[in-house]
Amino acid sequence: MSAEVVWGGRWEHPDCGAAGEAVWEDSDTASSGHDDCNIGPAGAEVMWSAEWTCHGCGAGGDGQFDDDTVTYADHECDDEEAAA
Repeated sequence: MSAEVVWGGRWEHPDCGAAGEAVWEDSDTASSGHDDCNIGPAGAEVMWSAEWTCHGCGAGGDGQFDDDTVTYADHECDDEEAAA
């Protein structure tokens, strides 16, 4: 995987209405930091909707996942091909 892949997304906690945005590198954990909420049932999930972009070749994709998930774009960038 390329170090040039960057994720950006929005998280939401539907039970209390909290939300936020973040940017992180590929293979990092997407974490909202919204761990101490006591609104809603125990174990209520914070959900992410995010997109990734490769700054080497311009490829991209998206995903939805739970909070505190390690994200992988599963993208192998060929910078020589992108430069052609």
